[in-house]
Amino acid sequence: MRPTGRILLTAGAATAGAVTAQRIAAARRTRHRESARRHVITVNRPFDEIGEGPLPGPLAGLGDAVEVERHPAPGGRGTEIAARARSGAVAAGDIRRALRESRSELEVGYVLLPGGPTTRPSLLNKPLRAATAHGREGGLL
Repeated sequence: MRPTGRILLTAGAATAGAVTAQRIAAARRTRHRESARRHVITVNRPFDEIGEGPLPGPLAGLGDAVEVERHPAPGGRGTEIAARARSGAVAAGDIRRALRESRSELEVGYVLLPGGPTTRPSLLNKPLRAATAHGREGGLL
């Protein structure tokens, strides 16, 4: 191999290594920010009814791993419930799921679940089954 080829190969490998290291560092920063993020949801119930009472089942199930705050929503529109992981032990998706299920429990009285499958599991409906199974973990609250 010519010296120019070796130089280009070495430079390409060094660039690939630097890009990989940068992506790993960015993923770690994002993961840390996501674990320290507050997730807030508004419940259509007056603060007087749920402000000081016990936490709903899904949030209580997370225990001391999350910090939960309750405040009156602006404009008298119900109650805001905010949750944040204390030490990163709980994933953001689990917090979102607990908040959504808690809102359902407080507003309706039970957790609304999607209907059961209408077809047999197949390769074609696998994305839909995955979206249904993890739908309460992502997205905006």
